Amino acid sequence: MEFLINNPVIAFALLVVLGFTTLMITKLFEEVKLNNLLSIKQKQMRISSPVKSIKGRIAYLSSAALAPVVAVVVMVSVALNPQIIPTGDLLVVESSNDIIELYSVFQERINNDYQSFDWRKSSDMEAVLEGGIIGNSNALTDDLIMYEFVTVPTATLDLDALTSEAGSSDYSGTNNQVIGVDEMDNVLTDGKFIYTMYENKVQITLAYTEASGPGVLNLYKTFEFTSDYCEDDQFYPEGMYVDDNYLVIIGNQYTYNCDEQKYSDDGEPLMDIYPYWYASSSDIKVLVFDKTNDFELKDEYKMNGYFTGTRKIETESANTLYIVTNNYIPFYLDDLNVDDYLNQYEVNGEVTKAEYEDIVYVEGTSPNSFTTFYGIDLDTTEVDVETVLGDSGYNLYVSNYNMYLVGSAYFFLPMVDFIDTAEQTYENKTAILKISISAGEVEYFGSGYVEGYSLDQFSMDEHNGYLRITTTNNAWGEDINNRLFVLDQNLKQVAVLENLGKPRETIKSTRFVGNYAYVVTFEQTDPFYIINLSNPQDPFVEGELSMPGYSAYLQPLGENFVLGLGYGDNLGGTQGLKFAIYDVSDKTAPVELDNVTFDYSEFGWANSSAIYNHKDLLVSLDKGIIALPFNLYGYNNQLDTYSYNSGILVYNIDLETGFEYSGYVTHATDSAEDVYVYKSKFISDYFYTVSNEYIKVSTILDPETILHSTNLN
Repeated sequence: MEFLINNPVIAFALLVVLGFTTLMITKLFEEVKLNNLLSIKQKQMRISSPVKSIKGRIAYLSSAALAPVVAVVVMVSVALNPQIIPTGDLLVVESSNDIIELYSVFQERINNDYQSFDWRKSSDMEAVLEGGIIGNSNALTDDLIMYEFVTVPTATLDLDALTSEAGSSDYSGTNNQVIGVDEMDNVLTDGKFIYTMYENKVQITLAYTEASGPGVLNLYKTFEFTSDYCEDDQFYPEGMYVDDNYLVIIGNQYTYNCDEQKYSDDGEPLMDIYPYWYASSSDIKVLVFDKTNDFELKDEYKMNGYFTGTRKIETESANTLYIVTNNYIPFYLDDLNVDDYLNQYEVNGEVTKAEYEDIVYVEGTSPNSFTTFYGIDLDTTEVDVETVLGDSGYNLYVSNYNMYLVGSAYFFLPMVDFIDTAEQTYENKTAILKISISAGEVEYFGSGYVEGYSLDQFSMDEHNGYLRITTTNNAWGEDINNRLFVLDQNLKQVAVLENLGKPRETIKSTRFVGNYAYVVTFEQTDPFYIINLSNPQDPFVEGELSMPGYSAYLQPLGENFVLGLGYGDNLGGTQGLKFAIYDVSDKTAPVELDNVTFDYSEFGWANSSAIYNHKDLLVSLDKGIIALPFNLYGYNNQLDTYSYNSGILVYNIDLETGFEYSGYVTHATDSAEDVYVYKSKFISDYFYTVSNEYIKVSTILDPETILHSTNLN
């Protein structure tokens, strides 16, 4: 009854159909009665060739009576139990009014029974539509700022002479997901210099030359950026790239409401405590320094919006930096000007702004932000742009040929604009946005949809034209469903493997290696699955291994071994940091070759950033080492005090014998120092550890014996 009250159109249709059906049934009874009387009359008159039966007429009347009933039943059935059909159609956007209209329609549909979700009242939206949107943003009109950097003098070394010497070609790079696709990091080396980023500083340290070895270790340049949020040139570095020609620094620049300073009750400025709360806008800056010209600033790029992700791909034809940004459109503002949130960029002060007709909108995604994909040729400064109107993404995966950004999509009931029901009127799925890339060119390719949500960038992988992705649905308890999907190059589903893991378990890590996927699920034990993907249309679990704890990150060690970083198990809870080697040479029967667990009872609370940041992990089978940041928090019963240690944990690794402890490298020289050791690199046979205070060098064979040290402050 409530459904009919809330949907008067359907109620009226039912009344009409009921009346029509009653009339048809009456006619049907009259026809049946007449047919019987006629049959009796024919028998009495002894007619040898009786008049044909009027069964056809009865059938016609029956059909006429039932047809509207069937139609209404189907209509109500669709309304109550709809088959949601995604379209993924591309819609044309020609103006800011189109965007506001798209958002208004989307909100009306999704708010059918969730009115509190609407951030902007329909009356406000109508007022904006009637008034129109006209405006120009001046967010990116600043002149190019030429930064001045400090060269650090030294009395003991002739740095000019030393920097002309060649470095080593044997050094550790960034621990990237995809070969050939570079990811930005906070510590890099090129075999000669070590580049470090900490807080508002980027520093270059001469670390090694073939002629002089590691004894040249000395701070060479410091790039210090102002963090004063009310200064025009404030800059917060986020990461770096380095190649043979360039040092690229990427960071954020915020615009704060400095004229609207707010204070606490005791008169202290709140912005000093929570400055990000007062940022009215954000820009992404890219600074490109020429290594061949003593790190002179070559180019400066600026893009409005918030940083989503980046990759760098260098080929024979182009040296390309890819940047993804997001500009959220605040529809809750009464004086909204959509033009202010259109993506725009500048190259060395020259501004280019997006045009509405260049924007792509995929039906079904929430049109609440502009996601922009930039391809920047670092040699020529040419920039290619693709902008997609939709929901902001949360996981970025990049292959050598495509970028994939994961977000959300909504598929509405077929009759959502005409019905009102207490049931949810839409289904939420994971949307996968595919952008093709080639030598700096970026172009929207298509979208695909899968159930569930993806955990991180390692949940996706492109292989032989197929995209593989693992997801976990938004459910609890026995309703949890872990899936592996295989999509073709058009992002159409060709296969799905469901119900991975035991009941109540969720996916904790995934790693794809060629024709295989390694998946870990967890609730109380760690099922380690090997999934055969050699036939994309028919994936299957080929092997399985269960053990206590779980691996939160998986790293392939060649084709036959996998390194897992995670936690041990203590009756369903974590027992301490754990890393293990899985022997997967027999895909049907994987085994754990070796593991190391740092039990809480012995080590206190120990953690490593490498578990959630794969770029902090250093692995080299050639050098036979694994190194990762390792922080210890413990309680000393004798001294009745807590202790803290920060360093780099180093193990020798052998794929026949497993792990062997090699050393723990710390930097603090006394208990008063606040030293955080966060990265390690190697150059030739030397081992470098980096903290917020020092860079120290030892040998790979004896990492704890420090040979040289330089102070970064």
